[in-house]
Amino acid sequence: MQDGKRVQKRHIWTKRAVGILVCAALCTVIASAQKSENKNEQVRTWADLGVTSTHQTQLEALWELKRQKEIQSVKDLKTLNRFAKDSLVEDAEVQETLDAFRAKRKKAQGQIEKIEEELLQTLPTQAQLHLTLLGILDNGVPRRIT
Repeated sequence: MQDGKRVQKRHIWTKRAVGILVCAALCTVIASAQKSENKNEQVRTWADLGVTSTHQTQLEALWELKRQKEIQSVKDLKTLNRFAKDSLVEDAEVQETLDAFRAKRKKAQGQIEKIEEELLQTLPTQAQLHLTLLGILDNGVPRRIT
């Protein structure tokens, strides 16, 4: 009877040891696959894409302008939301605020489009491609605010 229990205990420990070894082997395979995947990635720099320091300055200004436009839009939407909840606000005040909101958005969008057009005239094709994919240049997909 005790021999049977010993055999079962040994069998359980053997199964556990094999399970641990299989997990370790699997983790090793996954880790090595990730390492080899990271080696295959080619890192591109501004210089590789042909972006000059002047372009970088313009791109930073463009990015900051887009960011400020989003921040201002969120603030304005909070104001509009407050107006929507407040039944005592007069229509004239709401219309005035809406007009100012739309004018600011139109002005900011015009500035963004002007800077983008200037960049598109001088940026190399590969730089335009990558900057469009990243969303720095307009790609038609709205940015997410996180």
